[in-house]
Amino acid sequence: MRVLYLACVLFYGKAFAAPVQSHQSGGAEHIVIIDRDHPTPPHVAEVLDRLTLHEGHPDVRLIYNNSAFRGFAASMKSRCLDLLANMSDISVVEEATSVGRATLSKRQSSLGYDTRLNAPWGLQRISTAVTVSGSAKAMDYTYSYANSDLGQGADIYVVDTGIYTEHNAFGGRAKMAWSYNNDMTDNDGHGTHVSGTAAGDVLGVASNANLFGVKALDSNGGGWSSNVIAGIDYIIQTHDARKSNSSSTPPFLGSVISMSLASSSPVQAINAAIAAAISAGIHTVVAAGNDGQDACRSSPASSGGLRGPAITVGSVGMDAAHRSSFSNYGDCVDVYAPGEDVISAWIGGRDMVNSLSGTSMATPHVTGIVAYAMGNRTLAGNPGLMKEWVRMMAVSVGVGGGGGVVVANNGVRGGEGVAEGMLGFEKTGVGAGFRMVGGGAAGRLRRAVEEGMWRLRAFGAVKSA
Repeated sequence: MRVLYLACVLFYGKAFAAPVQSHQSGGAEHIVIIDRDHPTPPHVAEVLDRLTLHEGHPDVRLIYNNSAFRGFAASMKSRCLDLLANMSDISVVEEATSVGRATLSKRQSSLGYDTRLNAPWGLQRISTAVTVSGSAKAMDYTYSYANSDLGQGADIYVVDTGIYTEHNAFGGRAKMAWSYNNDMTDNDGHGTHVSGTAAGDVLGVASNANLFGVKALDSNGGGWSSNVIAGIDYIIQTHDARKSNSSSTPPFLGSVISMSLASSSPVQAINAAIAAAISAGIHTVVAAGNDGQDACRSSPASSGGLRGPAITVGSVGMDAAHRSSFSNYGDCVDVYAPGEDVISAWIGGRDMVNSLSGTSMATPHVTGIVAYAMGNRTLAGNPGLMKEWVRMMAVSVGVGGGGGVVVANNGVRGGEGVAEGMLGFEKTGVGAGFRMVGGGAAGRLRRAVEEGMWRLRAFGAVKSA
């Protein structure tokens, strides 16, 4: 991306004094997020005016304006940054940084797409508590599920390289919704692969969910944090519009963001945007990253686990006894999911598939589980409770990376004859919390649900410095 430059040489007093010198060239792109908790949070135009900028200025590249957060991305020099640092109603000022897909392996030759009803190994892994064995390249595994709606009415937003919407795996349920550069084509394949695992007809978990491509990464799988945040801005606006449309058929259940990407270090602005999206009621599932290190050292991974409200996903192989050697781990990881030799949809033809590895591949398994679980309206409307449900349904399989590996599960423990994942919930009265209705895990989950409600309140108070 070509970076535009802007110099701000201003005098900034307590009353926002007028500039004494015009703009000059120079400066890197920065992301600015307005503090929504300020007693009188300003509009974007007001902040820009303080810097003698406006929305149509060539150095102002992106405007963020939704129900959860407001801000902008612009090329600015040190004087502008100094002014922003002294504004009490600004919560984040951060230089735009590069992000990339969280795929480990080199692309393999595309395989012919076989329209058998049998599933890839990852779908069996997330719907059983027993051992899965065989060839990862085979399509002879069994995917078990309790709710035949399979995500119908749920919207999945894949923040990635785009989606090849004409692929037969999507059955007309996929569309490109937004692109940072107005190119709605997936020229890389990564976003299509992720989408196939999340909601493909044969290859995916929530095979009746809607898929929306939000293109924030380029044809090489790289991009900028400012574009990722612009994509989240679009998603929040669209989610709000969907909620207000009561006549949609099938009825709208909710939205989940899937982010199979990673940065080289924590990005405060991305984490703040994710927290804002979750506070707006949007479930968010993110990749742990592929550096074999603490997931808290990158974004968006550091927005989940014990540190934040997102659901962060690490990778396991077929035996699931240990985390994948490349997978990040630690307090910021919630669960692990299949991320090695995962077969999914690919670009280049409507029947093409490909096998890839990485936490990018693990993430959409959990995205699909979340969309699937939205069949329970209580879970659908409460991202904090959904996060606890995902953690509670996970199966403890083995030990890796110095800690236990818990593998994501949709609640249908195929091979054990257990189907406890689609529990019902009902409100039992003021102050009484929630009572679990049906399912063998009712007593075991009650305390977790109560803790989950507390955690939701705690996460709701998170605010970036």
